[in-house]
Amino acid sequence: MLDRIPFGPILVILTLLSAVSFPAVVVMGWLVSRGTLSVPVHVQWSIPITLLSIFTHAIIMFYFIGTGSRIKEVVKELKLDVRLYRRTLPFKARVFPLSMLTMTLVMAATILGGGAHTRFPWTPPWLHGLLAVASAVCNGMLALREIGCISENLTLVDDVDVAVLAATRQPV
Repeated sequence: MLDRIPFGPILVILTLLSAVSFPAVVVMGWLVSRGTLSVPVHVQWSIPITLLSIFTHAIIMFYFIGTGSRIKEVVKELKLDVRLYRRTLPFKARVFPLSMLTMTLVMAATILGGGAHTRFPWTPPWLHGLLAVASAVCNGMLALREIGCISENLTLVDDVDVAVLAATRQPV
């Protein structure tokens, strides 16, 4: 039987946490620009939340790669309906492009934030802010997409489990 991979619910929690906390850091940055919050407070929250966001999306990509590979192996080994494997492909197609864009924007916003908050000449604060807002928007859109695909993937794993049971059932 296809091994149950318990990461789905954990990944949903992580992506929700990232989707909620990243905009909070963007608001903190806006408060820094208004002089109502100190830069160190913004930075001390920004770094771990940036890491959470990037690692969550990267882990979710590997989750889809891993479950897709395992389903492909099981389908091939037990000669199951190849449509089971083909159902894994849209998950990657829906998640990976936006995931790469989001992680790139998050990294760029964070790197430029280092320059903006140290007043480095080629990193204007407005560019850091613009990238941070774009990152937050993409992060939220990606979280919704990831949650939907993880849910569908868990349903697919259940369908594969049923097919495996049917294929390996011994006649009485």
